[in-house]
Amino acid sequence: MTKNYLLEIGLEEVPARFLSDLSDQLRLRVSDFLTDERLTFSTIESFATPRRLAVIVRNLSESQEDIEEKVKGPALKIAKDADGEWTKAAEGFARGQGGTVNDLIVEPIKGEDYIFIQKFTPGQQAENVLPKIVEVISHMIFPVSMTWHDYHTPYIRPIHWFVSLLDDQVIPFEFIEVQAGRQSQGHRFLGRAVDIRSADAYQDQLKEQYVIASYDERKQMIHDQIIRIAQDNDWHIPIDDALLDEVTSLVEWPTAFSAEFEEKYLAIPKKISVTAMRDHQRYFYVEDKKTGALLPYFVSVRNGNEEFIENVARGNQKVLRARLEDALFFYENDMKQSIDDFVNKLANVNEHYKIGTIKEKQERVHTLIPILGQAIALSEQTMQTAQEAATIYKFDLMTDVVDEFSELQGYMGEYYAKAFGVDDEIARAIATQYLPVTSGGALPDTEAGALLAIADKLDTLLGYFKHDMQPTGSNDPYALRRQATGILEILMDQGWHIDLGEIIREKVAKEENNVAIADALIQFMKNRLEPALNKAGIDYDIINAVQNARGLDLLYNVNAAIQLQAMKKIQPQEYRDMIEALTRVVNLGVKYQGPLTMDESLVESHSERQLISVIGDLPRIETDPEEQIANFKLLVHPINNYFENNMVNADDEQIKNNRYATMASLTNYIYLMLDPREIITKF
Repeated sequence: MTKNYLLEIGLEEVPARFLSDLSDQLRLRVSDFLTDERLTFSTIESFATPRRLAVIVRNLSESQEDIEEKVKGPALKIAKDADGEWTKAAEGFARGQGGTVNDLIVEPIKGEDYIFIQKFTPGQQAENVLPKIVEVISHMIFPVSMTWHDYHTPYIRPIHWFVSLLDDQVIPFEFIEVQAGRQSQGHRFLGRAVDIRSADAYQDQLKEQYVIASYDERKQMIHDQIIRIAQDNDWHIPIDDALLDEVTSLVEWPTAFSAEFEEKYLAIPKKISVTAMRDHQRYFYVEDKKTGALLPYFVSVRNGNEEFIENVARGNQKVLRARLEDALFFYENDMKQSIDDFVNKLANVNEHYKIGTIKEKQERVHTLIPILGQAIALSEQTMQTAQEAATIYKFDLMTDVVDEFSELQGYMGEYYAKAFGVDDEIARAIATQYLPVTSGGALPDTEAGALLAIADKLDTLLGYFKHDMQPTGSNDPYALRRQATGILEILMDQGWHIDLGEIIREKVAKEENNVAIADALIQFMKNRLEPALNKAGIDYDIINAVQNARGLDLLYNVNAAIQLQAMKKIQPQEYRDMIEALTRVVNLGVKYQGPLTMDESLVESHSERQLISVIGDLPRIETDPEEQIANFKLLVHPINNYFENNMVNADDEQIKNNRYATMASLTNYIYLMLDPREIITKF
């Protein structure tokens, strides 16, 4: 026979952005707890509202599974003395396993006898095990936490109640002086306290108290209510998934309603109004079904029933009116000025007090763009567009609208630039300067925009590294890892090859003459390869190998790792042979610091002459790792033949140096792609 177990944690309102993840965490922790405790079950249902996290474990076994195991003890020669009597070691072993020496048996292992004891552990009843579920509650991990009253145990929010029922039986426990029982709480304003009769009655009894405990059910209700409003009014209401999730996490008894605002606010650019409604007020905006134009209506969701819904609508109208009135004022005020007015203000605003003003940043980016563009071999038109954008691209930071709606930076730059007569291509580059905002997010959709975005991010990295403000550990207050990852993702998206290492060294050497800063930034950039390559399923040793390559052509580094991984899978023996041959070369080549000139007059064997000849014919492959690997494979036989017939550490100093120069020259070529010493060939 099986039972159902209900666990509910009653809390003050949990921040909406954390609710879904915490619900998943509770379900997984309960699952792990039951598995560890040998209690079987079929499924675990999750429930989450702003004031509660809960699970119902379905078909939970009545008791733990019994354990029967044979436990190995010491060797028989230790367990018995010369007279054949059990020793203290044997007695201690038996006692430790809950038995006596009479329970011991002897069995051989690889020709030697050992003592064993057959141990049987009966399973406990579920009701005796479940009180330990308090460990699940106490080990929950939160992004933020707090303490309250005189308690010193931090939690996401103060705990008010626990419900713990095995079918209809209370399973008692205590945490932070709150006793588990059967009493839950209904809706804060519409419901009351309720004694839950059983796990099966949980959802129905809470519904009687105006609480929809199921997150998914609540979400579907909101969705359906919005669709019904749209159908009744012949509207189109875009339902943003993130907003729907957030609203679902804010209410326990959802009631959607519509309201309107004055048509004069339609003069505001749509993106501003949508941002005010969706991002600031958590409203769903309304569009014309045919044209997609914004209509003067919005839809919100009340945490309650339909009683006095008109008053609620008027209250929301008042709040939105104030927000839109501000937006209209800011927009009209911005339109009375010019781009030059805004650009001039940038001279008074610091990017960071150590780095300089935003106007100075624009000037640096303007200078950096042709350096990057020429290295990538972009057209003059692309570079000119990006440079023209760079002279003004931060101007929207000085507008009133962006000051109020910071999430519109970039977008308002494009909008205002077009309104003030700037070329569309330049305006588009301004719009995409911040992309990608998150890893895997949208990327610039023009070459000029991509070039501007890379230049902007690289300048940021150079500035903060020069002033010793690079990330340490997990601390990254200036989001520099995101900037570096953004550069990698743009380069991959555009298919651009560029050795950023050379540019970084040149910029730092000219302006700071500090090699350590350049090396630190280059390594920081290389470290950004790891997440992308992990996501692509690349083995860690191959990741390390390409990270230690000499160049910083990020696209090449990624493609090299992918090609090496493919070769390892498809041609494992050739892969081993190649890596082992290259490793033998590099182990010697890295030790040599002299000139790389190879003197053929010092050659003593055909195999040595052959390898030197091959090295001289090697093409420098800068964009195609597949071709580079093909060249490596051609090197395997000459390298192995060389080592079979020549001693690099020759007695003659000239010959030895000549051979080390050979190894060093070949090492430099290998390092264009990887450091083979990082790769494991035993797999």
